[in-house]
Amino acid sequence: MKVEKAIPITDKEPNAPHPRETYSFVGHDLEEAALAEAFAGGRMHHAWLLAGPKGLGKATLAYRFARAALGAKHAGARPLDCDPDDVTARRVAALSHPDLFVLRRSLNDRGKPRREITVDDARELGVFFSLAPSEGGMRVAIIDCVDDLNRNAANAILKTLEEPPARSVLLLVCHAPGAALATIRSRCRRLALRPVADDRVRVAMGADADEALVVLAKGRPGRAIALKAQGVDLAGAENAPAKIALGGAASVLSALYEKMSGEPFERLAGVLELASDWAREAGAGQGGEHWAEAWSALETLRWEAEGLDMDPRHALARAVGMLDRAAAARR
Repeated sequence: MKVEKAIPITDKEPNAPHPRETYSFVGHDLEEAALAEAFAGGRMHHAWLLAGPKGLGKATLAYRFARAALGAKHAGARPLDCDPDDVTARRVAALSHPDLFVLRRSLNDRGKPRREITVDDARELGVFFSLAPSEGGMRVAIIDCVDDLNRNAANAILKTLEEPPARSVLLLVCHAPGAALATIRSRCRRLALRPVADDRVRVAMGADADEALVVLAKGRPGRAIALKAQGVDLAGAENAPAKIALGGAASVLSALYEKMSGEPFERLAGVLELASDWAREAGAGQGGEHWAEAWSALETLRWEAEGLDMDPRHALARAVGMLDRAAAARR
């Protein structure tokens, strides 16, 4: 029997639930309340920049708001809780609601995720907002994420931000707001999400929360869930930054790659993301431009490996070299 290969999804972590299919939410009480109160009170800003490190739940919060704004039935203790069986909630989960638009990285002609959100894709946002609401209520658009917009795509969304149509809300997920265009930031109300307490991360992970993952997540519930979904074995991971700083990247990264589950490129992306975190941590602890350069090179390598079908083990070897050179420069 022929096995169909899964189509890549560019706005979710491998094996983890998609944010639009996630109904539980921990932490960020004040931030959720700010969105809910602005909407209920008729003081809704037309564009919100949901800012903070990856894995905090920014996209999950965006979809929670989208369900409520599009009319899903409220059910739960939190202001944006809704009934998962509600028709509107199911349509949002299926991306079939005509008044919801999601801008994310598309796939290229070979079915591979593009490195960036292109200007052609970004122009679809203007087309969406040029239309009247199909069901007479709100129109909601989510950009996931601003960090993926190339320069032309970022400029393409400015017209919508400058001339917002009535009864519309744009939610922009942003992992590094400092890198976003100032013209985008200035036209949005910023809602900053911050790391939550470890006990909140444990709640998000469920009854079988892994303490090593809780520690590694550093207050980011989505990060912990994603690592758990990939089957990451992190025994002794608390020592990984120290090992990398001493030039031991090869053993650390190779062990992670071998123990992860999923497709080779999914495993590689997971390892490179962890390596980037550890390079940043080493830089914060030791200082020096070499760690900043290693972090930047690792980020570039992650995109190149995904977009160019690079051999995962070759990419892994390059990552080890980047980290080892940074470690050697420090000694």
